Amino acid sequence: MKITTAAATLAICCATDSALGAATVEIRRSEQDHEFKLDPLPRPATNDAATTATFTLVDGQASGGVANLARLHDGRLPTTPDDPGKNFFFQDGTPGGRIMVDLGKVVSIQTINSYSWHPNARAAQVYKLYAAKGDSSVFNSSPHRGSDPLTVGWLSIAKVDTRNQGVGGQIAASIADAQGTILGEYRYLLFEIEATDPHNSQSNTFYSEIDVVDAKGPPPMPVPPKVVKTYKGPGGYEYTIDFTIAPDMVKWTEQQLMPMVYEWYPKLGEMLPSAGYTQPQKVTMIFKDDMGGTPAYASGNTLSLSLPFFRAELHGQASGCVIHEMTHIVQNYGRANATHPHPAPIPGWVSEGIPDYIRWFVYEPQAKGAEITQGNFAQAKYNSSYRVSANFLNWVVQTYDKDLIRKLNDVARDGRYSEKVWQESTQKTSEQLGQLWRDQNAMRLGIHE
Repeated sequence: MKITTAAATLAICCATDSALGAATVEIRRSEQDHEFKLDPLPRPATNDAATTATFTLVDGQASGGVANLARLHDGRLPTTPDDPGKNFFFQDGTPGGRIMVDLGKVVSIQTINSYSWHPNARAAQVYKLYAAKGDSSVFNSSPHRGSDPLTVGWLSIAKVDTRNQGVGGQIAASIADAQGTILGEYRYLLFEIEATDPHNSQSNTFYSEIDVVDAKGPPPMPVPPKVVKTYKGPGGYEYTIDFTIAPDMVKWTEQQLMPMVYEWYPKLGEMLPSAGYTQPQKVTMIFKDDMGGTPAYASGNTLSLSLPFFRAELHGQASGCVIHEMTHIVQNYGRANATHPHPAPIPGWVSEGIPDYIRWFVYEPQAKGAEITQGNFAQAKYNSSYRVSANFLNWVVQTYDKDLIRKLNDVARDGRYSEKVWQESTQKTSEQLGQLWRDQNAMRLGIHE
């Protein structure tokens, strides 16, 4: 075995047995570059031989189902270090599995490159690679774990193990022939993938992409680099927005969204203060197109924005949606886990009701998006969350305590939430308040329960 290291990124080259004598596995790891620029290894490609290949789960349980295998060869990369929606990984608590790749024809394989990204245990790559033409009389394209692929027409190509390169970061592993020729003429590949830590149930690697470079194919076309812009607003706050899949959104963002953000992000902090607490100074927003029916969500200080939703709602709900999610960033209720030895659980209707209260009753009250009507009265429970709970909170604020939202947020952020905050502010429990609120709405609407 020969080991070399590089200064810019960690690297290892190791020889391994293959049908042609020896293959090298070159590894690059970086904790800095979020573009998969792991020189001299190439960025993931959009036109390699794996792009049109068929990926089959031979053994193991895929997180989210077998459809997620498409993430391994769709030419699309994760946008954050912890982005399960853009990676393939085996189900938590399982020991990995086997994936078979059918290239559709025999290919003169130049290199096989695998890419992964995660801040912790899911970054390292650990797998064995086998290959086959498929012309053996004993060939089995789907050998399950427990069976030896070498006995059913497969050849051993390489072993990849990047665990000694450190924890976390972006990793690329490139398998090539030691003599600089092709790895071989193969149609099928078999990846036998292991979890990185048998004692950690959440250590199945986040594989971002697998490329197979055809020596006789077109030159690989790398995935386009990100389109990211950073804006600095009042108060020293910094906002980074990823437009990689949404360059058409730059104009609207700069002309309409950012002026609102500049005004309201600092204002949200003023509305939701706590002693010794400072809201995040930097906010990241990422346009995505794989969020299903979810318009947006916040994770830490990052907002994921559904591109189809925002394109359809530029003159409708788009800005209000961002207000709601920015409120989550300011709330920062996960902080309680670090500041309180035994943080009290926060009801979901409180954590979601506060952002919708701010959205519908402070930011855009003219929209009347959280009204209780005859059409939705049947579902009008104070703890129904989102708009309904926002309406309830607004009623309590107007009826009992104009400072209620600040008080609720303060105890929730500090891990001290309890019914006590309601009783101290109103001399009633939340359930009693909820019934009074419902009764008044029923009377207003002429509904007899």
